[in-house]
Amino acid sequence: MSAVAVAPAVPGVVPQLARSEAGRLLRHPVMLVGFALWAAVTVDSFLHEIRVVQAFEMVTASISFFPGVPAVLAAHMVATRDVRAGTVELLTSAPVRLEARVRALLLASFVPAAAALLLNAALTVTLLLRDEFAQVPSVWHVTQGPLTVLGACLLGTMIGVWAPSPVAPVVSMVALVAVHVALAERGSAELFGPAVFWPDWGIFDGSVWVGLVPGSAAWHLAYVAGLCALAAAGAMVRVAARRGPVVALGLAALAFTTVAGVAQLP
Repeated sequence: MSAVAVAPAVPGVVPQLARSEAGRLLRHPVMLVGFALWAAVTVDSFLHEIRVVQAFEMVTASISFFPGVPAVLAAHMVATRDVRAGTVELLTSAPVRLEARVRALLLASFVPAAAALLLNAALTVTLLLRDEFAQVPSVWHVTQGPLTVLGACLLGTMIGVWAPSPVAPVVSMVALVAVHVALAERGSAELFGPAVFWPDWGIFDGSVWVGLVPGSAAWHLAYVAGLCALAAAGAMVRVAARRGPVVALGLAALAFTTVAGVAQLP
């Protein structure tokens, strides 16, 4: 992923590549382990009493950690498979630009996110039917987790484009968790972490519904979407034949993310 191919663009190749890359990404062992861990934790929760705060958190951010965090590594490994196989030099003679390959990888990231959305929606319906919620999550709360999965895949791709070393995604995953821990329960600062659980525990053990932490879930979703766009722009600027439009889109994404980040605050 370190060399930019100069072959002419092939019409319609990006969607074809995206389908292939989506299959690789969704079936990657690390991604499968991430989804399996989510399923195991979810099933275990149903085998025990589900408290009202836990029910809400299962929907809002559980899927952000599994498969969300491992998705960074999975996307990085898919993006750098040519480097690890020692065939990256062949890309310069391939009939497809490296730019098209990166675009395909970015599009492929939407497939694990869509799978996460379907699973989270099914979980929400199940919890609703069991009357586990003290307050029904909004569509913004339900879609937050899957959007962070998209962001994790885009981030992994971006890191793969810039830093093919296998150490890079591991450091990034540790950093993501560290940032979440550092921002958790820090008042409004918590909203600047991609994964926000939202329920306010108060002084109780999770069995009493206190309410939600102050802030806008809709604007937080926009904030995370902005972060996703920044990751995509960060990947494309490395390989784009014309970097000007990508830089412009990146700056627009940065401005949007900043506005959404401020707008989400109480």
